[in-house]
Amino acid sequence: MPFDEQPSRQGDARAIDDEGVDGLEIGEPDRRQLRERLDDDERVQYALRGRIMDYETNDDDRDRREESRTRKMASRGRDLLTLVTDRRLLIVIQREAPADHEYRSIPYDELGEATLETANGNQRLVLRGPKRYYIDVGRSATDDATAACSTIRQQLAAESDDDSFDSLERLEALFERGHLTEREFETMKRELLE
Repeated sequence: MPFDEQPSRQGDARAIDDEGVDGLEIGEPDRRQLRERLDDDERVQYALRGRIMDYETNDDDRDRREESRTRKMASRGRDLLTLVTDRRLLIVIQREAPADHEYRSIPYDELGEATLETANGNQRLVLRGPKRYYIDVGRSATDDATAACSTIRQQLAAESDDDSFDSLERLEALFERGHLTEREFETMKRELLE
């Protein structure tokens, strides 16, 4: 169902672990397509909405990065969905027909950092690993996008090296760079040291 024919989407970004894909305000054909792409025991934690995703190589040379940049945009009246699961991010670039949707899976072990920033007055999720992803989440409430980003950071911390000392150093670096709040840092540190 096109975006403008659907009811308000504000509630979509909440934690949806009890309802999973059924908790999303999307049509049944879209829901079927998502179920086929999720593992049976994979849990969707958040669903964020936007329109555009750019990705590029994670290179310090700006010219090389820009040369490698690719843009994906949802069809008019549709959304770019970012599903935050317990295993990965699943990006759905919606097209007119569900069979034409594009999907991109980004496992947490391929990421090193996640931030939420504002660019041109719009929220975007910035993910860094071998590639940099700039994912528009501007159709989601700021609090929901912040909570989803925090969940991604927690997943990244959990995916880090098993060595407690290395993990603690990584957490401290994320905290010092402003990627974790003091509360998130203290919680993750306590869990790591237990």
